[in-house]
Amino acid sequence: MKKKMGKGWLKGVGFLVLIFSLVLNLLFYQKIQRFEEKELVLVKDVLDGDTFYLENQQKVRLLNVDAPELEYCGGLDAQNRLSELILGKKVRIDSATTDKFGRAVALVYQGKNFINLIMVEEGWANYEGRKIAQSEELVAATRKAKEEGWGIFSPACYQRENPDQPKCNIKGNNSRDTGEKIYHFPGCSSYLNIIVEKFMGDEWFCSEEEAEEAGFKKSENCFGKKYTPES
Repeated sequence: MKKKMGKGWLKGVGFLVLIFSLVLNLLFYQKIQRFEEKELVLVKDVLDGDTFYLENQQKVRLLNVDAPELEYCGGLDAQNRLSELILGKKVRIDSATTDKFGRAVALVYQGKNFINLIMVEEGWANYEGRKIAQSEELVAATRKAKEEGWGIFSPACYQRENPDQPKCNIKGNNSRDTGEKIYHFPGCSSYLNIIVEKFMGDEWFCSEEEAEEAGFKKSENCFGKKYTPES
């Protein structure tokens, strides 16, 4: 009799534990679902290839991603691509923080798509910024886009020679490090290493006067030389 009661009692306790476990799992699942739904936010506007507005008017920039300004080479294409990926869609904002300028930056996901990576993979943005867990992946994507000549790294935006006016071969370079606008011409020691990145606002010029009027100054590596146009 005692054995039967013991077995029945154990079965009853086991049944209650099972029910309790199922209830807890259900509550936990619902909590996760509510949390995930709360994270999803609608994108209302795309400003350029790396910045957009959420439905609450919060401005967000893609973390560690730098796309061209709209007026530069590839700028409109980058904006259009980001719009295709997120405009009018709900996205998940992850690792939100601020950059050195105080701007809100984040990793952004639309469904299973990692938006920061896609923009870099397709060549519509550069990888730059602080080291994060995804840095290695983003660096590799940038390297491949350059090697393949995709997006802003295509010959239209990334040039060693002037394809439109070969004789206008003065390179106007916007320094990423200092923000200075420097020009270089054949005979300057660094000339061959300079790439005209038109997606960064770099330009070609036909004369030193033209370069200086545009706000560029002669590189110190030109050692006081004067530019001699090719005949």
